Amino acid sequence: MKKSYTLGRLSFTGSTLKWIAILTMLLDHIGAFLIEPYLSTYGIGLGSAFTANGPLTTSPYSLLFQVDLILRLIGRLSFPIFAFLLVEGFLHTSNLKKYISQIGIFALISEIPFDLASAGVYLETSHQNIYFTLFIGLLCITFFDRVDKTNDSKWIILLLALFFSELLHVDYSIIGIMSIFIFYYFHDHILLRNSLNALIFLLNFTAVFSLIPIQLYNGRRGKQNKKLFYIFYPAHLIVLYFIRITFFSFF
Repeated sequence: MKKSYTLGRLSFTGSTLKWIAILTMLLDHIGAFLIEPYLSTYGIGLGSAFTANGPLTTSPYSLLFQVDLILRLIGRLSFPIFAFLLVEGFLHTSNLKKYISQIGIFALISEIPFDLASAGVYLETSHQNIYFTLFIGLLCITFFDRVDKTNDSKWIILLLALFFSELLHVDYSIIGIMSIFIFYYFHDHILLRNSLNALIFLLNFTAVFSLIPIQLYNGRRGKQNKKLFYIFYPAHLIVLYFIRITFFSFF
């Protein structure tokens, strides 16, 4: 599968896209794993924004609530970028088996940090970290790509990936797998690819804006530090957990 890139005056390398995804994810997790648990102790949740007397107008914690809301909205940009970069990695890696194994290993490594940051326990099975979403999505497009293109039964692979994403309760679940698949299957059909991704992320409407930096991708890797990008996810979750238990009395 080939890809032609048109370079404009403004363009982003793969490395730049990764940093955008990482920073927006960090902002999202600050809201989700620090601010929201704190607000929840006072009976304030995101749903409060839709009540007549919500914290935006009546609560002394309204400013903190608004900060959380902004962080979560910004954080919606991260996953589509990660999904896009996963597909780019799949299409251009020289060692697919190693690529798959790395994603799978970090899915396992990240689960305890994710559970600590999100639930304050070492093991919690109701919600799995984003690496599991990427791992299932990567397996899906790998097997799909290897099946004869004229064999209609290959669509069972996508259905199985959607099933397991829901069964395992991975982050973004069915939407996450569909986004990865769309970036893969419609890779060279940019308008259709972007339109379909915009459609599935409609409920997370700010995620649609991630298609802007993705569209500006110039096909170049940029300066990469693979270890840093892999390690950042579990590492930042552990840091957020320790900040949470050190400065707040949630547990």
